[in-house]
Amino acid sequence: AKLALPDAAATAREEQRAWSVEESAAVLLASVERIFTQRASEVGSLAFDKDDDDAMDFVAAAANLRCATFHIPLQSRWEIKGIAGRIIHAIATTNAVIAGFIVLEAFKVLRSVQAAGGDLSKASIDACRYCVCNRHLSGPKENQLLLRMRLEAPEPKCYVCTGSTSTLELDTASFTVRSLVEQVVIKFLSFNKPTIDLTNELADKTVLLWEGEDEGGGEEGELHGDKPLDSLPVKLGPGVVLEVEDTTQALKCKIALTHTLLDKEEHPSGFRFIAAADEAAAAPPAPAEEDSPGGDGSRKRRKVAEGDAAVAGAEPSGGAGSGVVVADDDDDVIMLE
Repeated sequence: AKLALPDAAATAREEQRAWSVEESAAVLLASVERIFTQRASEVGSLAFDKDDDDAMDFVAAAANLRCATFHIPLQSRWEIKGIAGRIIHAIATTNAVIAGFIVLEAFKVLRSVQAAGGDLSKASIDACRYCVCNRHLSGPKENQLLLRMRLEAPEPKCYVCTGSTSTLELDTASFTVRSLVEQVVIKFLSFNKPTIDLTNELADKTVLLWEGEDEGGGEEGELHGDKPLDSLPVKLGPGVVLEVEDTTQALKCKIALTHTLLDKEEHPSGFRFIAAADEAAAAPPAPAEEDSPGGDGSRKRRKVAEGDAAVAGAEPSGGAGSGVVVADDDDDVIMLE
């Protein structure tokens, strides 16, 4: 039986509205029929061109049918043409391959959740791997196009991985927003197109300092670009941090600014960046226990009676009962109680 579908030719001419599922099906079938009957010699070698009506009808109709399947809003032929015209096919193919591998790794996470009785907090990624494309097939791995590698744990000293707030010491009276972006964020921290917000977390107030999408910082970047850091709308102080984000590299970090006059010879760049992990490492250690490990002969505790002048290895003047215990001869540490 013949399907009762709308007129494909009339539908295809309506570029400015989204076609229904029935209309998309009609246009899809009509475009396939035209290609096989009128361009049979090109079947198998036909390349997509957004200015090719047959190819564009096929892509627009197929895309809308796919959207309907996954409950994605339908698009007009005009909108789809604009999207398809910007797609680089090699990148699209690579993205499809990578998306497939991501789904395979997601299955591993779901299995670990199932094994944990459905508790998502106990999900494990130990079995997950990431794949690297071996572009130069040579050596012992010449037959391995895709190399599977273990996921690396977050670097404890990385200012991005830790998610903690790092500290930037500089002269806020002379450092401008532009200097901060060019010398610190881009050159030192290796951000590509940073977007920077100055946020007072206590007062819940945020000011956009620099917009990374536009060359030169964009309108807001130009507005604050040459202002010293101590004259910004949000005054520096407790709870005020820079939120730096680079969507081109999926990087994000928080930085607290501290006004400090640094020695120019020791810090010729004019600033000192202290990662959050380095701050924790620089904290004074907890007081050590007075007792040292014993029992294995390596170090033993030595007691000296209060008021006695004892020397290691010497017999106390008060005799054996004076309370002096001499440790091993190789232990030259005397601990007083």
